[in-house]
Amino acid sequence: MLARMGKPARQDGASSLTPSVASDSFKLLLSSGCLLAGVTHMAFGVLFYQAKVLPMAQVNIASVLIYVLAILLLRHDRVALALFMVIAEVAAHAVLAVIAVGWESGFHYYLLIVIPVYLVNQVNKWPFKIGFATFIGAAYVALDWYWRKAEPAYQMDLGTLAYLHRFNLVTTIAILSGLTVLYVHLINQAEDRLHELATTDSLTGLLNRRSMLAALSHEQAVRQRQPHDTCVLLVDIDHFKKLNDSYGHNMGDWALKAVAEVLEAGVRDMDLVARWGGEEFLIVLPFASRDTALAVAERLRTAISDLRFPSKDHTLRVSATLGLAELRADERVDQAIQRADAALYRGKDNGRNQVVVG
Repeated sequence: MLARMGKPARQDGASSLTPSVASDSFKLLLSSGCLLAGVTHMAFGVLFYQAKVLPMAQVNIASVLIYVLAILLLRHDRVALALFMVIAEVAAHAVLAVIAVGWESGFHYYLLIVIPVYLVNQVNKWPFKIGFATFIGAAYVALDWYWRKAEPAYQMDLGTLAYLHRFNLVTTIAILSGLTVLYVHLINQAEDRLHELATTDSLTGLLNRRSMLAALSHEQAVRQRQPHDTCVLLVDIDHFKKLNDSYGHNMGDWALKAVAEVLEAGVRDMDLVARWGGEEFLIVLPFASRDTALAVAERLRTAISDLRFPSKDHTLRVSATLGLAELRADERVDQAIQRADAALYRGKDNGRNQVVVG
């Protein structure tokens, strides 16, 4: 129980969360790219130092520091500035390396990484992203036209140059592939998260009313094809308003989460449990007779009565009243829920903390 009750309440509304999920995914993508780029530039720094191209060794040291700073900015949600630094570093480093050691070194390939990374960012609008990607593509073509035959500032031996070219080509392919796989994974995670938010109650983690209505429609269709016993239980926490007024909404939330866990733990995997509204829960028990459902209801009522909540003055107890209805052969599920609701209110009138069959 404590594991669930310790979770912070999620914010409602999948639509309002969608930009946040996408932004978090992009931040993780960019952070991973920065980490990978930083390690790569450390290797380049060593290589240029050994090849006695000291200016480029110093440039790679600066590049590592830029990526460290970009990661720190991302941790503080400065995504736009971090993105600008990363793109500026990749573009400047590619151009400087081509000028220093020549087109055949293959450093120009890294410019190609900028385009997909920039297109999936959540900072800029699409017209600007497309315009910038077009500019990078045009710059790449211009570099190819001008620097392919230009003399580099430093002459490297052909063996080292061929090694650099192959290394840069393979690294570019690996980075693009890795970032693509990571991005797809992040998007799938985001979709799963949004689906969970759209189908579950933010406080208790149970199905929400909309999801339960869809499940009820499915159950109705199954019953038409394969007639079977089905029972519904409405569960209402007793004196919940008084609990909120006397002990505060935090204690009310604890009660809701604790009761939700009792209900979920006390039924079968095939049963459906939802927060129906306020302090009310709905349980659907397919393939369960009235006697079976009555035994389940009594067990749940007892388990709820056994709950204890710590308060400043004394240990707080809660109870619940349950209304039970078995679906009739020619009855819709919503009609059975109405009978369960009527039974529940009879139980409220008769003293609460009981199960009443409708």
